[in-house]
Amino acid sequence: MSDRRRLTRRHALGLTAGLGLSSLAPSLALPAAASSASGLTAAGSAYPKGQRPRLLSVLAEDSLSAAERTLATTLQGLLARRGNETLYLNIPSLGYQIWLDDLVSRYGVQARPGDLWKTVSRSRVAGYVLFRTGTPSVNVATTLAGLTGAVAVEESLEALAIRHGLRKVLDVRDKDDRWVMDNYWSRLRHDVAIEQRGDWPERLRDYVTMAGTLAFFDGNSAFRAEVVEALDDDATVIGWGDAANGEDKFIGPNSDAGVKAIPADHARNLSVLSGVTEDRLSQRGGGGGRALEPDPNAHYVTFLITDGDNIQWMLGDFPTDQRWFGSPHRSTVDLGWGISPSLIDLAPSVMRWYYDQSVKDRWVVGPSGGGYMYPSRYPAAALERHTASLAKSMERADLSAVQIIDFDSFQDKRLWSSYLKRPQIDGLIYLEYSRYDSHKGKVVWSEGKPVISARTMLWDGLDGADEASVTAELNSAVRNPRSTAGYSVVLWHAWSKSVDNVMTVVNGLAPHVKVIPPDTLVKMVGKYAKP
Repeated sequence: MSDRRRLTRRHALGLTAGLGLSSLAPSLALPAAASSASGLTAAGSAYPKGQRPRLLSVLAEDSLSAAERTLATTLQGLLARRGNETLYLNIPSLGYQIWLDDLVSRYGVQARPGDLWKTVSRSRVAGYVLFRTGTPSVNVATTLAGLTGAVAVEESLEALAIRHGLRKVLDVRDKDDRWVMDNYWSRLRHDVAIEQRGDWPERLRDYVTMAGTLAFFDGNSAFRAEVVEALDDDATVIGWGDAANGEDKFIGPNSDAGVKAIPADHARNLSVLSGVTEDRLSQRGGGGGRALEPDPNAHYVTFLITDGDNIQWMLGDFPTDQRWFGSPHRSTVDLGWGISPSLIDLAPSVMRWYYDQSVKDRWVVGPSGGGYMYPSRYPAAALERHTASLAKSMERADLSAVQIIDFDSFQDKRLWSSYLKRPQIDGLIYLEYSRYDSHKGKVVWSEGKPVISARTMLWDGLDGADEASVTAELNSAVRNPRSTAGYSVVLWHAWSKSVDNVMTVVNGLAPHVKVIPPDTLVKMVGKYAKP
């Protein structure tokens, strides 16, 4: 196995006008707020948002068949446009129970056990788009549900749907994503698209329908390249592509087109979670991320997890699994976590919960800003748009440092200027795609601010990335906070290491090695270790 393949960041994880549908009943028309692509984006938000929910009919996801899940989530997306009553698909073993409880306790949302078909009857949705499992038509139906105001119904449920008063609007069983692009692209959003496999019946489909976006999946094909090229500058592809031969096979073409990605292909309930609005949030832990008065005989180190751009993980088992935020050791040491600034719009209640639960934890922006991309391959105009939007979301979410992943770009000071000229951004933490610690803690400067490379990392199976090696390297590092050599960023690999592994290193550190949060380290390098 090549180093690049081994170092890939992830492992397997688990509007109506002009549609020629004038004969539809009035109840099939979209609400006024959704009658145009821009109408669903709240003022100040970078992403489409649902309306604030008042009542959630809660369905256990595992109580529904695959076909019922697609129906439920497309209905959920339509209802989220209205507010009032909508659905919530719960998986109690994951974070979705936490987010549900938080919506009830903090935001006053009512919740009750749900019944899918009773909700269909109450919804005033009168039509369905017919699709067939095992074909691209599930994405077609999900997309067109958002355009027609009808739900997506798999052919095995058609008779039952008719008995509940639904009537067929479109039959797309023989259609694919190309057909949608050829016929409906002008009526879909161009700032957001959803990349989702057809064999996942429920994940992300509520957000597709709520937002009026294209849902597509075609591997790393010429058609996929055509889709991302057709998107706006700095548009977002939410979901995940075909990473069988490396994630760079689709993140690269995205970047060339000026498009970023947000890993979210396993996400549920975004139409509901986006309905909450928080104008600003404040971090609470880790001493506020302030620059400390330096100890002249100390070496300062921060431990920062990888893959913080992954919002499906943040919504799923990240808060509960003891490897990560659910660790009982988490509040005993300053730890750095990555987070996507998109959560301030897509799931602000979730971001607020993480901040409230952070005692010694501090958060920085996951790679490479507003979404995962390679800045060196982003067109200049798109990068300017990206960093301007990123700075605004960072200010709203109380974030001051950004992780970057790129190829052979560490020394490109002009590239980093687009980020660091923004007053909201104190510095960057640079990760070479393969391997992350290639630059061994070196720092370059742009706009008078630091771009700090990882000195070492914790990553199972890689030379020098085990606990003993990292501990020894830190204990022998330079003791001089007036020099960039007096600071170390340790990246720990989310999928092969845990908080326990970090604690093994922390417990072996010499007294002069002081653990601080990542944003504190960035501020200290910028203040005390000027070139």
